Amino acid sequence: MKGILKKKPEEIDEQQLNAEAEAIEPKDAKKHKIISTIVNVILVIAIVIAATATYTSYVSTSGNGVPTVLGLRVFSIQTDSMYPTLNPGDLIIDKAVKDSSQLQVGDIITYWTVINGERVLNTHRISQIYDGGGHLIFETKGDNNSISDSLTVHESEVVGIYSSRIAGVGKVFDYLQTSTGFLIVVVIPVFLFFLYYLIQFFRVLFEYQNVKNRIKYEQERGRTEDLIDEEKRKVEAAHKAERDRIEAELREKLKAELAAEEAAAAEKADAEAKAAEEAKKTEAEAVLKKLLASGMSADEILEKLPSLLLLSEAETEEMYDLAARSRHTVSADLPEYIMEKDIVRAALRTAKKHNVTDKQWEDFIRRITKESD
Repeated sequence: MKGILKKKPEEIDEQQLNAEAEAIEPKDAKKHKIISTIVNVILVIAIVIAATATYTSYVSTSGNGVPTVLGLRVFSIQTDSMYPTLNPGDLIIDKAVKDSSQLQVGDIITYWTVINGERVLNTHRISQIYDGGGHLIFETKGDNNSISDSLTVHESEVVGIYSSRIAGVGKVFDYLQTSTGFLIVVVIPVFLFFLYYLIQFFRVLFEYQNVKNRIKYEQERGRTEDLIDEEKRKVEAAHKAERDRIEAELREKLKAELAAEEAAAAEKADAEAKAAEEAKKTEAEAVLKKLLASGMSADEILEKLPSLLLLSEAETEEMYDLAARSRHTVSADLPEYIMEKDIVRAALRTAKKHNVTDKQWEDFIRRITKESD
């Protein structure tokens, strides 16, 4: 049997079981088929013979105590009194006689008679017919006899009129009437037949059970494989979760380290900026002392400081603003520009008049910067 297709255990049903069972074939299937055919033929013959013998011996007894089969009666010829028409061992078939008046001289009939003090059936030819006063009397004679029978036959003793014969079969028929013949020809073959098929039944049942066991094994194996797969999936999921957790921890740790480094770098930059600012302040104080010692005015000093201190534009503007606030005046870089541009003064006065907000000034600065760029 080929391997069963892998399915989920619940998907293996009775239909699959039947398919597997039907697929079973004996290794010597041809031999079994021949033996089965022979046994079947013997069985049919035995059953037919048994049915015929039983039926003719025990069933449908009618008129004169002679069995009838479909209106026919069979007899076995025992002597050569009807030779050459009928021979010992022939099986003859008679038709039942419904109307004795239809019988004629020359007809072969079977009838009850007494021979050697025993009432037996005999088959001879009608040689004469007499009127017995309301019934018929028949004189009979065997074809192989020189004289007629000593006893006449009353019409009530006639059991059949000859129809046909089967040569030699009468001996078999007689043998079947014996206990030994019935046992050998009928009982034993039928017994062997049922024994053979009983063995076949248990063989098929055993193979069918093997198929069921195989399917059960496949089901259990499928369940086991499913459990193993499920455990594998669980282990893989646990491993993945652990990997994800470790990776998340590492990422958080790395982020913390990067943040610490950035904070340290920012702190260092702030410290350096403060140090630079302090250095620049110290330098500015030193330069300022020198300039003051040289006798320069405050405005001249303010003008020279940016170049001496290497100040940026923004730092220079901040310096001017700080100096102007301390002196309560306009930054030193603006008066000349304001006084040269009438529009600038007009704009400043307008802004003052309308109390222009910081946001409006910021918008104005952005627009001017954008147009200049």
